[in-house]
Amino acid sequence: MAQTPGSRRDDVSRERGTTSAAGAGRRRAAGAAVAGMLLLAVAGAVWTAVPAAAAAAPAWIALALLWPGLGRQQHVQALAFIAAGAAALLWAAGRGAPLDVENVLAQNQPILSMLAAVTALRLLNPPPRPDEPELPRGAGAYLRSMLGVHAFGAIINVSAVVIMADRLARVRPLEPDQAQLLSRAFSAVAFHSPFIGGVALALAYTPGSNPLVLMAYGVPLALAAFLLLAWYAYSGRCENIESFRGYPVHPEDLRVPVALGAAVLAAAALTSGYSVLSLITVLTPVVVAAALLRRGGVRRLRDGLDDYVGTRAPQMGNELALFLGAGVMAAGLTAASAAAGGWMFLPRLDALHASLLVLACIVTSAACIHPVVIVGVVAPLVGRIDLDPTFLTVTLAMGWGLGCAVNPMSGVNVILSSRYGVSNWRLARRNLAYSATLYGVAVALLYLYQALRL
Repeated sequence: MAQTPGSRRDDVSRERGTTSAAGAGRRRAAGAAVAGMLLLAVAGAVWTAVPAAAAAAPAWIALALLWPGLGRQQHVQALAFIAAGAAALLWAAGRGAPLDVENVLAQNQPILSMLAAVTALRLLNPPPRPDEPELPRGAGAYLRSMLGVHAFGAIINVSAVVIMADRLARVRPLEPDQAQLLSRAFSAVAFHSPFIGGVALALAYTPGSNPLVLMAYGVPLALAAFLLLAWYAYSGRCENIESFRGYPVHPEDLRVPVALGAAVLAAAALTSGYSVLSLITVLTPVVVAAALLRRGGVRRLRDGLDDYVGTRAPQMGNELALFLGAGVMAAGLTAASAAAGGWMFLPRLDALHASLLVLACIVTSAACIHPVVIVGVVAPLVGRIDLDPTFLTVTLAMGWGLGCAVNPMSGVNVILSSRYGVSNWRLARRNLAYSATLYGVAVALLYLYQALRL
């Protein structure tokens, strides 16, 4: 029987509907796996009977479910990390090194659990109102937006960029100067905030490092970034500063992020045996649940959980691919280093070598190599040479922040490109002078650290 054009269209519609439903179901299953990973991580932090690597299995399941929806760059990057790690593991195994599969699969799981917890903070964002006022304009709006994306990003990670960019692009497309400011101000968060993936990774690889000392050297570098961005605005390097449309930051919006940051720092000072990553992972869901209950009772909490599983958690595909793949690479490099008799490319870590590591992060990032590669290569240093773990953490945090600004494939630049149509290559290229200027400040702070330590 011949098929009419109308019936063919109906078949196509049904096929698309089935595909869409299958994709939605797969994303929701991935969200449930991320939620399971977070629950197991919290349980493991509280009860020692829960294996530390128990949360790794749902993390890999979530990545498998979200894999078809990731971009080509994320596929290539993750597969390259896994291939490099597998090759290093095979080389090490051929020389008699033991293969610790659990460590390979769970190397970066604590970072992912922390990011999953921080993602829950997006549940507290108020929905857009139809009667929202016009966006503020001018140099003041520029400065408030700079401070706002940095303050929010220091707690809720790259979600702060999405929240602000969504609001700025609601009426008309995001402008290049707006995207540039978001990219730079957010990247500077990595200099000091343990809520950022790069800093969390550095803390995880440097046991014994002090997050308060990290902040003592990272905050001045962030302040230098603020001064540089303000100078860009008032010296004419930001076009049409008087008509710049900024984000309307209100002091009450910062209450929950500030309360969470204070709770984590207080818990870190008052307790022992818990890493900063563990404290963030445990305390963030508690704060979010309390805030949801206060705003709307059990029903609001239930709706928030449904939103987390169905919408928020499935947005972690890029983070899962990056950190799980990087974990395999780091485990492989560590095993290869041990099999090679503990060979190290750095004999020590002083201010000179730390400055070179930061420079390596910037140069390789400009060549589209993610800073996580440098962190993975440096990880085997820990425990094999005499170094101050906090000094290494400070170094890696500086390299991560300066590198991500100039990397077209960094998370913030890719989001601004894929979601808002701003060229990530242009963003990265225009950030080169910005990172190069701040590199001089970073080097000065590293030498100051060394001088005060002696």
